[in-house]
Amino acid sequence: MSIVKWWNWAMVLATACGMACPFGPAHAQQKKKPSQPQPPLTATIRPFDDDYPPHKWSWDNVGSVRDPVSGEMLFIGGRIGGLEKGHVGHWALGADGKTWRELKGESTVLDPLRAKAHAARQPAKRAEAAARNLFYATLEKPAEETGIKGEPAQLVNEAVQRTGELLEQCSAVKAQGWEAESVNQAERRIGKALESLKSAQAGFRSGQLDAALLKHCFDAQWALDEAADCLASSPGPREASVVAADPDAQCVVVFGGHHGDYALSDTWIYDCTAKTWKQLWPKVAPSARFQAKLEWSAEQKALLLSGGQTLLNKVTAQVGEMPAPAGAWQFSVEDAAWTGAGGVEPGTRIYRTIVPSYDPRWFDAAARGGRKAVEDWIAELPANTWTAVPKQPAPGPMREWGNAIFDPARDRIYRWSGGHEADPSNGMGTYHPAINRWSQPFVPEIMPKGSGDWAGNPGKGMSFNGRPDCANHTYLHCAYDLASKKVVCVAVGGTGIFDPDLGDFECNIAHPFNRYVYQTCTAGTPQGVVVWSAAYFGLLDVKTRTWKKLPVAGKMLTPQTDGSAFCYDSKHDALWLTNFTNYQKPSGNIWRYDMKTGVVEAMNPANAETIGKAKGFNDTIRESVYIPTADIVLYNNFVKGKQVAYDCAKNRWVTTNLENNLKLGTVSDT
Repeated sequence: MSIVKWWNWAMVLATACGMACPFGPAHAQQKKKPSQPQPPLTATIRPFDDDYPPHKWSWDNVGSVRDPVSGEMLFIGGRIGGLEKGHVGHWALGADGKTWRELKGESTVLDPLRAKAHAARQPAKRAEAAARNLFYATLEKPAEETGIKGEPAQLVNEAVQRTGELLEQCSAVKAQGWEAESVNQAERRIGKALESLKSAQAGFRSGQLDAALLKHCFDAQWALDEAADCLASSPGPREASVVAADPDAQCVVVFGGHHGDYALSDTWIYDCTAKTWKQLWPKVAPSARFQAKLEWSAEQKALLLSGGQTLLNKVTAQVGEMPAPAGAWQFSVEDAAWTGAGGVEPGTRIYRTIVPSYDPRWFDAAARGGRKAVEDWIAELPANTWTAVPKQPAPGPMREWGNAIFDPARDRIYRWSGGHEADPSNGMGTYHPAINRWSQPFVPEIMPKGSGDWAGNPGKGMSFNGRPDCANHTYLHCAYDLASKKVVCVAVGGTGIFDPDLGDFECNIAHPFNRYVYQTCTAGTPQGVVVWSAAYFGLLDVKTRTWKKLPVAGKMLTPQTDGSAFCYDSKHDALWLTNFTNYQKPSGNIWRYDMKTGVVEAMNPANAETIGKAKGFNDTIRESVYIPTADIVLYNNFVKGKQVAYDCAKNRWVTTNLENNLKLGTVSDT
């Protein structure tokens, strides 16, 4: 049974039985759990712009424990998806239930070094992105050699200089106790980063560009990130850490946690008397995990760790975690030691890269390919026929329930999508048509589920890296901005702006509308990305990072669930809006919005009854594209086996000679 048919029958059955549809507004009527107290961050938390208001962002996956000395409740980590980078920090709530105090560490030794580690990572990361962009452009050899000696080489030179200076400063710094060990741990990682950067530097200087050099950049920038964690004066951003108090030692122990793109295995102690943090470096530690149990045993005078989750080692729909290795662990504060079977070096992360398609290096290492093979294949294509693209050596993961974004400036297609029955990560799968290859610009994240999530959704909102989570369906939620040459992703919690040159999201901003998961539509125009949503029609200026309403003369229609298509017409400077009258009820109509005058009008096209409302439109309508050479809007819908289009000049629905020979769908296919 197809997804659409299953959905229809589920809706019918739920209605007939008097049940609340798990994906409808009835969800909002369910009883809510008592709200988690939140620190004084209200001014910076964005509205919860989901389908089911009036929800609020919850403080998810936060560890809590009673301070055995002060009696305060300590809250460690967690994430609020409505914050720009999700990070909440660590807080103490007084016995009065009102007074908050942030548990923030300070170190005159570590803090300056940590800032410099982050500063050294930035040019290393940018060098990786610049080199990867050039790598997949597959230019002629002389042009590629010139290109790699330019920006990538300059950025690597900067990274080498900063990393070398940082290593010297770590060697010279006077540190004592746990801070000295933290500096030693950082030095090892900084040394590895410098070695990798020098290898990349030598290659780029000589005009070389290959997967091995990209790997050197990747390894270096992540080694610097790990070094920065070693130099932290309090635990960094994380959620679902294990937290417990040792009443004898009058302290709280924090272990591990989840960062989205990796899991942690670090150990921290909060001294409840001195109100200070310190990171411990035992000989061995449990492997990285989160959502485990850590409990005080008065009999054994130790903390006992058991269970928990770790990162999943494969792509599975809606799931990003699996049970951590079995076996109990014991921690002694007095000895600063973990005892248990197996274990890892403290501070060892588990990255999402355990899944090949989440690892940028996996795509880079595949056969690079060239343009000639694709050009020869294109030359043999039969006219007006859908043809499957030859299989890639490193295919992208399943990215369903979203749309494909074409980047004409760089000749790429981006897939930022997730949702049920699909890869739940927030990765930006990138396809390069000229060489039939996929790439991944950053390590994708999957946030663990929180209390504010409804059935079937992974965690929502902004990640600790400031990336928007796909959360569910993303069809028409992202578009290529012709003005800035960036990708705009409208998400729950804010609008993310992805910079292809940077290979990452450069920022995310608040937006003045609800991002209804099934109804919000976007389209790129020369003036900026336009959003069409319930009660809002406006445009984003990426340069100033501001949304503004567009003038509307006439009646603006409301998008419908699974029943709206939206595209820009470059020939007439207009937007075409195609809409159902209700769920799975095609109207047969199409509307035109004039970008110059702001006039929106129903076109009432010919053939509405025979084509626009015919079978083929009765489930969904979503994908559409304006083709200027033919002056038509082409839809991913088929009537009697023929693909449907709107003839702009003659104001009529038509069927083309494009047959559905590949059995293309309209819900999860694009």
